[in-house]
Amino acid sequence: MKRKNTGRRVSGDPRKSGGDIVGPGGPHDRHGVILDDRTAVLLDHATVTLVETLQGGPLLALLLEGRINKTTDRARNLYLMDEDGAAALVSELLALAGRIGPEFEERLMARVLEHTARGENRPHPTDDEN
Repeated sequence: MKRKNTGRRVSGDPRKSGGDIVGPGGPHDRHGVILDDRTAVLLDHATVTLVETLQGGPLLALLLEGRINKTTDRARNLYLMDEDGAAALVSELLALAGRIGPEFEERLMARVLEHTARGENRPHPTDDEN
């Protein structure tokens, strides 16, 4: 029996989430890109942690979670990166904030300072450390 195509996905498979950024311009052009947001994840939670590897070098683990646009499905995607990946991500976000304008950049930096003041970016001590 063939299932009726309603345009809604019932799978919560994170491999089916994503979306895309396409031309005609580049990512640095104002109004130069078109978004395909049909399967974009609407971010509502992020977790970051340190991971020790067998090779001895640390990695950052970034878990991003949210609802898949236009569905009730959710996605949880884990990204692993070294300091180069983290620096690229932070520098791209700061550069974008600067291109948006000084008011946005000020609001972003104020939010970063608020999170820092609340200790949201600091590790919580374990019982072993107390």
